[in-house]
Amino acid sequence: MEKYPEAVHLPEGAASSCMVLRSTRQPGFELVIVWRVQIDEEGKVLPKLDLLPKAPQQALELDRNRVLETAPLSFRALLGVLGIEAALESLIKSLCTADSS
Repeated sequence: MEKYPEAVHLPEGAASSCMVLRSTRQPGFELVIVWRVQIDEEGKVLPKLDLLPKAPQQALELDRNRVLETAPLSFRALLGVLGIEAALESLIKSLCTADSS
């Protein structure tokens, strides 16, 4: 059974959207990027991104280093270091392979 390691709960007054990156080489693997936007009382826009990896149960059992489990926290750290655009670009590039066949 496939599962997402964590759920994202939206606070009141927030809107969200998501982007799904699916593996064409490994069916069942997905990365879902949830983008939440919240506007505070002063009108300040607060974007928040979360990464939710999805993998078949068999792959989760083989993930001894817990890479999929720690991916959401690692992505948040990357956001803090690189910013939104560069973190997303880095994530997408890491999924691309040099072999385009």
